[in-house]
Amino acid sequence: MYRALVIVPNSKTTDIGNLLAIARAEAQKREHTHEKIHVKNLTFIAQLGVYVAVYERCSNKLGVKPRKG
Repeated sequence: MYRALVIVPNSKTTDIGNLLAIARAEAQKREHTHEKIHVKNLTFIAQLGVYVAVYERCSNKLGVKPRKG
């Protein structure tokens, strides 16, 4: 299953690498995981001035946080 998030750029987000890092970090927060997140698509929407990142949902069940340690 795929999910999407919106990134509003600022002066620090001029590089594609920075945008991908932001997308991965935000997706990890949303999914409550430390697994590597695969960003499938990163698109700039010029009319809105935002980036949309599409990523693949991790294997965690919804609402279940992974055990630490």
